[in-house]
Amino acid sequence: MCDRPDPSDGETDRPMILLLVEDEALRDALRFSLETDGYAVRAPADTHGCLSCSDCRAAACVVIDDGDTTLPPTTPSRPTIVLTGDAQRLARRGVTGVTLVEKPLLDDRLGRELSTLLARAAPGL
Repeated sequence: MCDRPDPSDGETDRPMILLLVEDEALRDALRFSLETDGYAVRAPADTHGCLSCSDCRAAACVVIDDGDTTLPPTTPSRPTIVLTGDAQRLARRGVTGVTLVEKPLLDDRLGRELSTLLARAAPGL
């Protein structure tokens, strides 16, 4: 089940980020950080069920913790960021078409990558 927000909270005015992180503490911290940066965030506890939700499929970007979640199919119109502690392991698995952000998240790299990817996906905004 998705964690659909109240539509009155202005979410439609902000890019929506789908956050697929099973670890509750990390998910809550990332959600807070991304919302502070001005993004609308969907961060369902059930990461697998959310992939069938039409609202979640319409996300501007997907952020995934590779330690928890099977990577969903990527699409050119929806960038995907994978948080990883082992980029070489992902390369050996043949993971392509995603942006890798190394953990631990000690700076604002995730925010910078999101800004860059969303600007590239919607250059007129």
